[in-house]
Amino acid sequence: ITVGFTELNSVEHYIIHQVSGVNLNSLPESDQAKEPLPQYAIDSEMQWQFQSPEQLGRGVNEVLVEPELVQALARVNQEIEANPNLADEVIHKLRAILLSVNQVGLVKANEEFFLWLTGEKTMPFGENNRHVPVSLIDFDNLTNNNYIVTNQFRIHHRETKIPDVVMMINGIPVVV
Repeated sequence: ITVGFTELNSVEHYIIHQVSGVNLNSLPESDQAKEPLPQYAIDSEMQWQFQSPEQLGRGVNEVLVEPELVQALARVNQEIEANPNLADEVIHKLRAILLSVNQVGLVKANEEFFLWLTGEKTMPFGENNRHVPVSLIDFDNLTNNNYIVTNQFRIHHRETKIPDVVMMINGIPVVV
């Protein structure tokens, strides 16, 4: 049986192969959603790993891959590493930004999220509730981050959108 070219097997799978080294065209579809596939270093700093949407462990209404983000917050913030429950407070703030888009507008919400992404936001996690910067991404040690590429990343809010390929750092979609 020969399969013709489709957007999935020619564009999406090509992009995934280029960034992760995983050739989804050579795997039966039934195997693609199972165990994580091998990683491939595109440079010495970053390792992109392919995960199917089913492997991400998120609901269709969730933009963030919260289990990944919780782990990353503890990995890159010593205060959160010492008290992992603090990660929930950060995720609560990030969710609030995502939910505020309809009230404040997309540009304002993106500007606020950008401040979080670049480590410019603080939380009272220090000694005596001193505010300390919170990092979502470790820009000093890029290998300390988790890089995931996925496809058919279904998102539902009012209507369902299904971006073809999404690249995430620490559970945060950064490239669509």
